[in-house]
Amino acid sequence: MNTHSIAYKRPVVRLLDNSDAFVRRVIREECSPSTNVDWRAGKLKDFIDSHSAGDRLSIEEVCKEIGLPTSMRQTRRLFKTSTGISVRKYAKNKRLAFAARQLQATGTPIKVIALEIGYRRTAEFTRSFKELFRLSPTEFRTVWRKSKLVA
Repeated sequence: MNTHSIAYKRPVVRLLDNSDAFVRRVIREECSPSTNVDWRAGKLKDFIDSHSAGDRLSIEEVCKEIGLPTSMRQTRRLFKTSTGISVRKYAKNKRLAFAARQLQATGTPIKVIALEIGYRRTAEFTRSFKELFRLSPTEFRTVWRKSKLVA
């Protein structure tokens, strides 16, 4: 008779100082690129990082604009290999991070923030936001306002 004991480890809860720290932790904005980063993937990442949150350009349009001599398929593959995340998901996470910062720092209506980052429907924005942050935009704003009052 072989008995194995199961050890339960209590989860660790860490409080973060501000919403920026929370957002960076959740979406891992600082990608951990592999050691063999392709310059084209870096150029594409820099473009996404510096572009406005509401712009939703196709990969083909971005490649033309920044002068990347690669096919869309090759660009997607290079980006995912270098960053560990797809181009589409990285850009979406950046837009949602911008929205989270707007929710925390301003009183702008959620519908307006959703439109600013390229969502046509508030319900679609709410679903994407909740999928990433595990809170609806309203809950997120409420949590950060309460934490601001406590501090």
